[in-house]
Amino acid sequence: MESRTQYILDAFADLRQRIKEHAPFNEPDLAEEELDFLEKWDDLITRIQNNTHDYSFEAQEILSRFIRCYANLVPLIKRELLWFIGGECLHFLGDEEITLYQQLEDHLYELDSKNKSYDISKEINILRGLPAQVH
Repeated sequence: MESRTQYILDAFADLRQRIKEHAPFNEPDLAEEELDFLEKWDDLITRIQNNTHDYSFEAQEILSRFIRCYANLVPLIKRELLWFIGGECLHFLGDEEITLYQQLEDHLYELDSKNKSYDISKEINILRGLPAQVH
């Protein structure tokens, strides 16, 4: 799986786990709206795993719906996920973030053109001036 796709998959899976710790997703009996949302989320994860060519459109829908309906949980989203998904999700990024992610794209393109492998998370932290995190 291409590194960007793997990053997107990991970010969605991580976010899916993290929202289970917060209302309304931590309730024992979820409302139909939340059940439908999580079902679509799980379907999206499967589509990403299968590298379905049009998963980004569904990802944009899921993230936009998440932001609209669960605004209190938006801080759980990795900001770069909004960049990588693109489309309507770019409207939720600030100018400084867009500049950072454009620099990231240039840097990743350079690494790709030199056939160098990389960890997107580490590259993002380097651009942000943060030490590399150990998982």
